[in-house]
Amino acid sequence: MQISDHFELKKRGKIYTAFNNLMKNAYVLIAPSMITCFALTIFPMCFAVYLSFHKWDPVSGRKKLVGFDNFRYLFKSPDFIKVISNTLIFMFAIVFLGLLIKLVIGVFLNKRTPLHNFTQTVLFTPHIISSVSIAVIFMGLMTPNGVFNTVLRALHLPTSNWYLGRDSALASVIFVSIWQSCGYGVLLVIAGLRGIPEYIYEAAKLDRSSSLNTFIKITIPLLSPTLLYMLVTTVCSAFTSFDTIKMMTDGGPDNATNLIAYYVYQQGMMFNQYGRAMAAAVILLIFTATLSAVNFFVLDRKVYYK
Repeated sequence: MQISDHFELKKRGKIYTAFNNLMKNAYVLIAPSMITCFALTIFPMCFAVYLSFHKWDPVSGRKKLVGFDNFRYLFKSPDFIKVISNTLIFMFAIVFLGLLIKLVIGVFLNKRTPLHNFTQTVLFTPHIISSVSIAVIFMGLMTPNGVFNTVLRALHLPTSNWYLGRDSALASVIFVSIWQSCGYGVLLVIAGLRGIPEYIYEAAKLDRSSSLNTFIKITIPLLSPTLLYMLVTTVCSAFTSFDTIKMMTDGGPDNATNLIAYYVYQQGMMFNQYGRAMAAAVILLIFTATLSAVNFFVLDRKVYYK
């Protein structure tokens, strides 16, 4: 090796050493994630809060400070009160009814047989299909002469207007949303069940514990971390549901299925009331953050992590 090559390697070695030391710094490693988080999450959230106190024309760029006028308008509007009511009904149905259905199906499918594995695959399929496609499929099934009403007529049962009727539209949207998310939730339940040590159940059998008592006293507590995760994500998903509403009902009929996320879209993109839209978005943020905090800091105490 020549002397010049030796000095070149030594020089490059110092540069590489400095670079490696820099890359070992924790702040440097998390900087890209923090910058992305600030640009795509924190800044838009702060900007939405700022705009909620203004009347903003995005075309001209002019903003007028109006204080809490946007919030006063929302809470005095019967339409917005109806939207809040729809959202809460939708959220409670998706969370509690949906979790119960997923838990029951997951318990019954928690077996390692080819038939059960195939059923799990079939159940998971709707999760990887776009919400728009699922909405279009169910719109065809729920028409007055669609498959659902045809089956009801064959069974001599009363038919329904489904998503076209004011009284049945919200229930139809809830049904579609639960059906779409069922497969993913069932797989989470099965994964949680298979993480429970088998010797615990063997000890319960030695103590002659009944199946129901074992399920309540052993399975549910040890499955609680999975159920808490599903609860938090389902609450957030319910509050931000948009695409199914947009495709199936457009918030109708007569505001029967209008949820708060779709109301934000209506006020901003359709009516050009961006200040009111941001005020509604802030209210949505408060609801979601409050319920998530309650789930984490109240229910988390009842979760068994070991």
